Amino acid sequence: MTQIQRSMRNARQKGQAIVEYTICALILILVLFAPIPGESKSLVDMLMESIKENHEAKVKTIGDPLVGASSGF
Repeated sequence: MTQIQRSMRNARQKGQAIVEYTICALILILVLFAPIPGESKSLVDMLMESIKENHEAKVKTIGDPLVGASSGF
């Protein structure tokens, strides 16, 4: 096999990898951002909602003066 034939084969393989990467990226984006049937929210929306609720609960707990106070003395 000549050097030119090897370089042409490598170029085709690199092109194939780009196509595979693009298809996988598009499928991942579709899964994350498409609304879930029956929910009308995507996985990203549900994750962000969960993070917000968790953060709100932590802020409320930190701001509560009775949390961590000892009551036995």
